[in-house]
Amino acid sequence: MSTEGLRPSRVVVLGAGLAGLAAADRLAESGVEVRVLEREDHPGGLATTIREGAFHFDLGPHRYYTSRPELLRFVRNLLPGSLLEKERLSRIRLLGRYFRYPPALGDILRRMPPHRSAAMILSYLGERIRSVVTPPGEADFESWVVRRFGRRLYEIYFGPYTKKLWGLPPAELSADWAGQRITVPGLAGIIRATLFPGRSKSRTLVGTFHYPRGGIGRIAGALAERIENRGGRIQYRSELRRITRRVEKGGFLFSANGGQLEADAVVNSLPVTDYVQLLGDLVPEPVHRAASGLRFRALVLTALRLSKRLEARDHWIYVPEASFRFNRLSIPGNFDPDASEHGSQVVFETTCREGDEVWAGRRDLAEEAVEGGVRLGLFERGHVLESLTARAAHAYPIYGCGYAARTATVLDALDALEDSVTCGRQGLFRYNNMDHSLEMGRCAAEELLGMGRVRDRFAWTSDTWADG
Repeated sequence: MSTEGLRPSRVVVLGAGLAGLAAADRLAESGVEVRVLEREDHPGGLATTIREGAFHFDLGPHRYYTSRPELLRFVRNLLPGSLLEKERLSRIRLLGRYFRYPPALGDILRRMPPHRSAAMILSYLGERIRSVVTPPGEADFESWVVRRFGRRLYEIYFGPYTKKLWGLPPAELSADWAGQRITVPGLAGIIRATLFPGRSKSRTLVGTFHYPRGGIGRIAGALAERIENRGGRIQYRSELRRITRRVEKGGFLFSANGGQLEADAVVNSLPVTDYVQLLGDLVPEPVHRAASGLRFRALVLTALRLSKRLEARDHWIYVPEASFRFNRLSIPGNFDPDASEHGSQVVFETTCREGDEVWAGRRDLAEEAVEGGVRLGLFERGHVLESLTARAAHAYPIYGCGYAARTATVLDALDALEDSVTCGRQGLFRYNNMDHSLEMGRCAAEELLGMGRVRDRFAWTSDTWADG
């Protein structure tokens, strides 16, 4: 929280992801001297496009969607004439079949073996009767899903996929995760939406999105260029070691591999766990204990370059089955026709724990991706030309049971720290979307400029952070 009534003349922004860049852009626009410290050699954070040799793919499938017209204009102004509008197509691979996502009753009944469809409906009805007799608790992901979809559909899809994604039993994940990210209606809602289209008021996934020609990383690249044109500076390959207070003038001192910097205020978009560590004794010990209980899920991406164009038109496909190690795959050429000059690419996502055998490369993920793609019927082994691997250590904040209390302890303490604002997915430990990160960054800058707190600008409900 900035000191009320005082406008900082110099601000350091930690991290050049979308939130950090948006904050730096807003500050530079207001005439503040701003410097961004970024560990990597490029901007973008998780919204990065990997370009190496013939490879051209994002760090996971990204698409830009916002319900806020001003945020769409913001990106259009950054990339005039470059935004493509795409019709979303995603599917689930389940029981050896492909199903549309979000689910539609007709598709389920047509493709699902009849005995399984009947079992799912009976399971759901049994759950509804049971909930009348004994109102269920919904403290965890499993109970939330079972109540809305029934035990059978949970066991077939939601449970296996969730355990695979997070590496935890679903009963150990907070129900907040389900409420935020499962934006399709329950089984009854799917039936109503099928029988009475247009009448459902359930929150659903959007059918269209925008995507910049040339890759999602172009948004960060355009922001970085504009920051520097406005007089700001982005310092890449910067490893921050410690943050301390300036004794006489207020503000902070930043010790990094490039030397020492000083500033009147700081905007943080690094993982909040790292930020607390860097602050040291500027925050009390209970905050350090709470932060140490917050964890992120890491991500390893394996991209295959193929000699043929794929027939599949999906943007991404969910793969909950345990016989495949990867959780999901995406096809860059279906986002951007310029992604592959010849042939195509497929990107396989495997979540893991930083430092485990997947992260460390002790498993042959490329071979597993080739084998998996062949089994899924996407291509033949002879079509594979080469592979490339990319990693992200802090891809997803884990909403484990108890995370909300720990997060509140940390964020409340950081709110009380003068001249400091934290924002973004990692900085707020909030699984948000790209439009949220851009808005958060601008709000963080405006907090330092005396225009209201970041945390007061959002409703902080599951609908606010819902998948678009």
